[in-house]
Amino acid sequence: MSRIHNKTYLNWLRKLFETTAVQYLFTSSVTSHRALVVSNISGNYQLHVVDFKTGLSYQVTNSPHGALFGSISPDGEYIYTLKDQSGGEFGHFARVLFGSKETINISPNLPPYFSYSVSTSIDNDILCFTAALEGKNKLFVVSCHQNIFELPKEIYTTTSTLSEPICSPDGKYVCVAETDSGKQGSTLLLLKSNTNNKSVYKRSRIFNALIPLAFSRTTDSPTIFALARRKGWYRPIRYDFIQKSVLEISHLSFRGDVWVLKLDEEIGTMILCDVYEATQTLYLYNMHTRRIKRIGPKVGSFNFHFDSVVTLKDSSLILKWHDFNHSPRLLKLNASRYDTWNKISQWSGNISTDYLIESVRFQSSDGELVQMWIARKQGAKNPTPFVIDVHGGPHGVTGDEYSPEAQAWLKAGFGYCAVNYRGSIGFGKKFEQKIYGNPGHWEVEDVVAARSWLVKKRYADPENVVLQGWSWGGYVTLLALGKYPLLWNCGIAGATIADCIMQYEDESAYFKAEDKKRFKGTPTTSRMRYVRSSPSTYANQIQAPIFIIHGKNDTRCPPRQIKYFKDLLKKADKDVTVEWFTSGHIGGFTDTALRISLIEKSIKFAMHHLRSAKKREPLKIILLP
Repeated sequence: MSRIHNKTYLNWLRKLFETTAVQYLFTSSVTSHRALVVSNISGNYQLHVVDFKTGLSYQVTNSPHGALFGSISPDGEYIYTLKDQSGGEFGHFARVLFGSKETINISPNLPPYFSYSVSTSIDNDILCFTAALEGKNKLFVVSCHQNIFELPKEIYTTTSTLSEPICSPDGKYVCVAETDSGKQGSTLLLLKSNTNNKSVYKRSRIFNALIPLAFSRTTDSPTIFALARRKGWYRPIRYDFIQKSVLEISHLSFRGDVWVLKLDEEIGTMILCDVYEATQTLYLYNMHTRRIKRIGPKVGSFNFHFDSVVTLKDSSLILKWHDFNHSPRLLKLNASRYDTWNKISQWSGNISTDYLIESVRFQSSDGELVQMWIARKQGAKNPTPFVIDVHGGPHGVTGDEYSPEAQAWLKAGFGYCAVNYRGSIGFGKKFEQKIYGNPGHWEVEDVVAARSWLVKKRYADPENVVLQGWSWGGYVTLLALGKYPLLWNCGIAGATIADCIMQYEDESAYFKAEDKKRFKGTPTTSRMRYVRSSPSTYANQIQAPIFIIHGKNDTRCPPRQIKYFKDLLKKADKDVTVEWFTSGHIGGFTDTALRISLIEKSIKFAMHHLRSAKKREPLKIILLP
């Protein structure tokens, strides 16, 4: 590998992360030209309110570590954000009036809780949210009159997984899906918002898996739009609780998990994103004629969560788009045909590269076909040091998308690979749920098979394959380092899991419920599964140097297990370095200066441990001061 001029590289590194980018759009469902934009335009990722009709925009949050999630009311008048402490994601929802920065705590009497979003009635008088609190997952309703909030009312409690709830337009009903680790499928619950006895009004168990999206606004009967698992794939449905009727939104063109990005029930259209084997296809769907039309860019990636598309009065659309070689930008798809578009410069970056991108399918150890993305310099021929990047989740997916971290590795001279291991979405139910009952095993097998493919094809230097990942990806990294110790030059794990039992003991009820599904039990009922799946179990086998990056206030992957794992490695005389940062799990994604510092240290760590082709000794390359 060639030497890299420190100042030149550092300037490029900063440009990669500091260029303007939008992470998410959360749009209002009625006043659809208003949106909550998660952007780094002010430095760190913060929440910004934008009125795309008037051009008005302002910053809502000013968290020192950044912010990633928020909600906007159907009429676009209010914003809801979880105000936490030290980036730990435990706090209280606060309401902010559009055009103002004054916040009102909507649940001051509750202890701090973990939650993602708030759903409200159209008149904003009824609010609902779930909260991981006191060892349970709870559903709360809050009534509000003339900006005065009543005390939150707990209307449902469980130790199972709860989806994000939705509120009916008139505020009479709240809908949520519950998934019990001990039963097949999800239970759809319809509750009356004014109930005081925690009774369920209607209950449906006809779905294999379900994600509620929104209540219908065109019928008096309680009816919802949702995503339901149908024959192994997520499909949009319309479900009437009284008639118990299901209408599936289907088309022969659909191949993968079909996500609803925007719904306009009055005119009968949906913006849909078909996610299939790590590629995305954008469609305009007519609910009356059941015809679809492909729209927007033919390559790259979009936000594929609900209400992630802005619709304007002239029927033009605004959405986020990016691909591997182009940083995120907001595109305005011109009305009528939606096959031409313009970049909205204020909210768009300007990074453009020309790396060679390949989508490859290869066989894992059991013969299952697994997909990965490979990026290299144009004209690359000889084997080079390679980094295998393992995404988080586990139920995520890496698509044709921009990553400043990937760009930084490539600029430093590495080849780059991202593996969509078993557990990833967009490959069907069997592929996604293969990891249940044996977490970590198939993820590691797939990553190891990816390495074998890269070496066999002479893409990667077998002596210099670096394994790295964050969150669940960091967990898979640590597990692979212990189970296949001789395959890796070094490993880098961020915001990770090192001991599955300690993880369960210290995490919130929300994540306990998720672990009960993945492990098919708790450490009490299924202890050996937790032991077998823990990186700490294989600590003595690890050979490669490890760089662990972790937040002191991480409530998703609590830090006690990291300290324990470090002590295990030190006692075994292993080469381990732990870098602590002060915020929580999402700080490594939202804090721009921290991200730059951590990728800088990660690449420096990897380059320090590279071995030359002739002597197989560490190269004395200092990438950055």
